[in-house]
Amino acid sequence: MDMAAGQIANRSALVGARAGYRPDIDGLRAIAVTAVVLFHAGLGWLPGGFAGVDIFFVISGFLIGGIVHREIADRRFSFAAFYARRARRILPALIAVSLVTLGSGLLILGPGELARFAISAVAALLGVSNLWFFHTIDYFTPSAGLEPFLMTWSLGIEEQFYLLLPPLLLALHRWSIRSALWAVLAITCLSLLLGLLATPIEPVASFYLLPTRAWELGIGVSLAIARRAGLRLPTAVQQWIAVAGLMTIAASLRLFDEQMRFPGYAALLPTIGTAMMIAAPESGINRHLLGSRPLVAIGLISYSWYLWHWPPLAFLRIAAAGPVPPLLLAATAIGSIVPAYCCWRWVELPWRQPRQNRTNPATLRCYGVALALCLALFGGIAVSGGIPDRAGASSRRIESILSNSRSLCLTGYGVDRPNATQFCAPPGSGPLVALLGDSHASALGEALRENARAHGYGLIQMTAGSCPPLLGATLRLREHPGASRACADFNIAAIEKAARDPRIKIVVLTAFWQSPFSAHAIAIGDGVIPADGASADSSSEIELRAALGRTLTRLRDAGKKVVLLGDVPWLQFDPARHVWAQALPLRGALERYAAPGLSEMAGSVDDRFFEPLADRGSVIVADSARAVPGTRFVPLRDLLCPNDRCRTDDGEVPFFIDQQHLSRSGADYVVRRLDDALWDWGRTIR
Repeated sequence: MDMAAGQIANRSALVGARAGYRPDIDGLRAIAVTAVVLFHAGLGWLPGGFAGVDIFFVISGFLIGGIVHREIADRRFSFAAFYARRARRILPALIAVSLVTLGSGLLILGPGELARFAISAVAALLGVSNLWFFHTIDYFTPSAGLEPFLMTWSLGIEEQFYLLLPPLLLALHRWSIRSALWAVLAITCLSLLLGLLATPIEPVASFYLLPTRAWELGIGVSLAIARRAGLRLPTAVQQWIAVAGLMTIAASLRLFDEQMRFPGYAALLPTIGTAMMIAAPESGINRHLLGSRPLVAIGLISYSWYLWHWPPLAFLRIAAAGPVPPLLLAATAIGSIVPAYCCWRWVELPWRQPRQNRTNPATLRCYGVALALCLALFGGIAVSGGIPDRAGASSRRIESILSNSRSLCLTGYGVDRPNATQFCAPPGSGPLVALLGDSHASALGEALRENARAHGYGLIQMTAGSCPPLLGATLRLREHPGASRACADFNIAAIEKAARDPRIKIVVLTAFWQSPFSAHAIAIGDGVIPADGASADSSSEIELRAALGRTLTRLRDAGKKVVLLGDVPWLQFDPARHVWAQALPLRGALERYAAPGLSEMAGSVDDRFFEPLADRGSVIVADSARAVPGTRFVPLRDLLCPNDRCRTDDGEVPFFIDQQHLSRSGADYVVRRLDDALWDWGRTIR
């Protein structure tokens, strides 16, 4: 590595010969990328390391905004030249990473996983991956940590920004430079205001979308224009500004954590700190610390390191099907600096400078052809469904089970009325079973519909994501704050429909009862609160008991036969991911390395791989059923977990699509064992 560092230092010296080059900017890049990598490594030293991306945004706005503004002022700006430079800067490393990740994915990923990666790669190459992840990452999709190309969301933000920046600065070029600065500052403030207002209401959109992120790049553009306008701080002031800026950045990296709403007000800390550092180029900190050879060396390869560190972490999590040993994650993340250096040395550098006798239009055509070929490759893989035949003869059946395990009748966040389509709410005068609850209830829908049909009943399904069937209470959703009120309204409509409709004879209720009490589920629901949104003086336990009692009593008093189901076990691994270890040899080897105990399990697992079955939520639900006479209570965990082991597959097809939701096969297994509880009312089941 000493030889590599020397080569980087020599390259840095050559770069420094360019007019206007600032090694301290590369030092800032080093801080940003190191913070991101250590955060993703899960070391815990920098719980706010995700703010490194915000540092990158300000730096990028300063550098690119400065270049565009200077070229426009000098009357030599060209869209072809600008986008040719962006293509040379972004695409070579991105294409290299995408192809290597694809090669690894062919050996490690199941068909659905590979198809999803291929789509995300297409989105990344087109500069819209932030839009793709915004629309697809939620409660019903795999964890963000399992997306091999998740890191490209920030590239999407930047590339969309640079589609808009040149036309904006061209429109302002007839103004005086200070007027242009005020205009850019005004737009930056509007974006900031939008971000501050939107983050508490739509945190996911605020995180991924350009309108609520543009202000971070706008700060950098404003700094660049201000410097060209001759606005510089005295050297003595710069010393203190640099100290304050470095402390501000350090505070954000050390004090932030994943539970805070971001960006919002919190993002002001790292962005302002970065702006202060950029505004103090003559300070001792900038010249001697940020401009030091080790930091500059890391800064020069920061783009490649940012790209290369994430896919292997995602592959490890996918193959392990559960928690990965922290030291293995850390070693993988930090070790990714080796392929990052190789990519910088033999991919980035050779392609960054324009070749002789090649015009900017020719460069764009060259990259256009390369991009089109990559898009065709990844698009073909996505259309094929991830080339399922490479994973064995049973792969199509497994994929079919997994993809068909999400009911059409499950409404999303923010919907306040049940799905009233004919399939979910069948017309006619025949008797009905009503299924009420959240996505855990919805997972039983298709199996229960078939079972009810065999007994001469139809099924009306009224289920909503993260919405337990409770009267007078709702689940607090940190990531979707507006959905809590909608859930309360949904439950009033659903429970009253079940109580008043004379066709409905039996009501089945279940939910993710453990959610308000589990640290693992905190992002899904972090407490049961009153439906009116008022601050609860009581605990989630008291609110859940009271609301569930009201619900059961309302249905019983309406003459309904009520079946209350306890929840399925909360697994510490994902059976839907584990099943592919048997079909893909390299994945199986990685699983044996990352989760050795799991590879020994066959069809069922012991208590090392699931949370305690008698959790607080399950106890409350069982007590509530006993408190309302006539309610039948069936603990689903007893059906799946006899003799201190939990069934997770039938030898081939998984019973779960993730750590908590039953697959269609799992639902069939459970519903067959519910037959007596649903239809034999001559005895009581407890």
